[in-house]
Amino acid sequence: MVAAQDHAKTQGTPEAASPSRQAGQAPEDKAGIKRELNGKSFAEQEALLAPEENRPVLAGASGAQAGQTPVAAGAGATQARAADTVVLSNNPRWATAAFLIWFRQQVQAKVEGWGLPFSGAEIALAQDGGTQVVTMKWNDAWGSRPTTPVFGEKLNPLDARVAVTGVHRLRGWGAVEGGKQGKIDALLGGETNLVSEAARNDLRRKFAGLDARPESEQAGTLEGLLGAREAKPGLASEAVETTPTTFTLSAPSEQSNYEFRGAKGDALVYRAAFSDGTSLTIVAPKAPDPGMHYHSVQEAAEAASYLPRQSRATIHTVLLNARKNPDDAHWAVQYNTPDFHSYMTAGAAGIVTVYPNDKPLPDAGGMRGSMIHETGHAWSYQKWGNDKTKGGWARWKAAMDADGIAVSQYAMNDIAEDVAETVQVYGSTQGTPKYGEYKSMIPARLAILEQELG
Repeated sequence: MVAAQDHAKTQGTPEAASPSRQAGQAPEDKAGIKRELNGKSFAEQEALLAPEENRPVLAGASGAQAGQTPVAAGAGATQARAADTVVLSNNPRWATAAFLIWFRQQVQAKVEGWGLPFSGAEIALAQDGGTQVVTMKWNDAWGSRPTTPVFGEKLNPLDARVAVTGVHRLRGWGAVEGGKQGKIDALLGGETNLVSEAARNDLRRKFAGLDARPESEQAGTLEGLLGAREAKPGLASEAVETTPTTFTLSAPSEQSNYEFRGAKGDALVYRAAFSDGTSLTIVAPKAPDPGMHYHSVQEAAEAASYLPRQSRATIHTVLLNARKNPDDAHWAVQYNTPDFHSYMTAGAAGIVTVYPNDKPLPDAGGMRGSMIHETGHAWSYQKWGNDKTKGGWARWKAAMDADGIAVSQYAMNDIAEDVAETVQVYGSTQGTPKYGEYKSMIPARLAILEQELG
């Protein structure tokens, strides 16, 4: 089930159709830019640099503190990108001279945070295929170069490489159980996914001084990452990057006294036909409450077009409910959340219900991901039944144990949520480099989904 409040998920059952997851001034002088940016978040630094973000930053010592690697001389120029460099950003907003020192600070923090030397990392502007980019000379002491072509402002591909290299340098690495070393590498080394990012952020807090601890403690800290709840993202909220299926939407027919959840009312009934041969009914209130926010029929069909085909085949109706979930009061007590509000529910009956709210609903991306999650519930209960101790559930539990890594904290609530969260990862990333990273982390469960959902 999806809860609208903070888009947080809450555990549910198929029987109850429980709710599922739900500009500032620039510094006065060039050297002063560095002092102004120090210690501030990226958004704060962006605000400080606006509106004159293209002003040049002095190269060398004028913008660097003693003992730090300076921005490359001539950094304000835009020569052709050198073959021994990697691209940090190609975003025209950040690929300017004003942000070079900021990028250097971020690179230094990540590299030194994993106990590696920050040296030789010349950061400069360059031209790459006609686009101005921020480049950096790669230091082979950090490990092999990332495969992601453009790192982005969070620099996760860099962080992934230096994290793995830093961990391998610990004396306790050799004491890690052999079968777990590959799992830890996959967990920390993912360049683009949220699970790897969360694991690195958790270990980073413990890494300072870890090299001075006994080898057994180092090994225990590393092995503990695999099953640690705090080392996972709260939700499997990867952006849906898969290609949607095309569809056509019929004109509506009217139906009087339709049985919405919690109320009867006149409804408009549509038929969405998808190019892969699947179809479903979409029902919306004819006279929606003007004080509530609703998704449109078009938005519902569009979200369903992103579902894996077999997931979409498990549902026959998307119900845009006329009222809030009548079970919200129950779930408010169950989860000790007084203002609990369901966003989306589904169960073995094959109906996905989307509830309105007096507050704004999730955007299109949030709706897509939530629907993939909900159809994970519908598919698993239809396919495997309600007894979670046998059949497909038992096979899934064995795969969970073999993988040893959950895709989110919410997935760790119970096996049904692990299935739905993993289906969401599968449906959101299949066919992308990110999916390959997940295949390295949770191969057993994804093998089941590849077999079952295609």
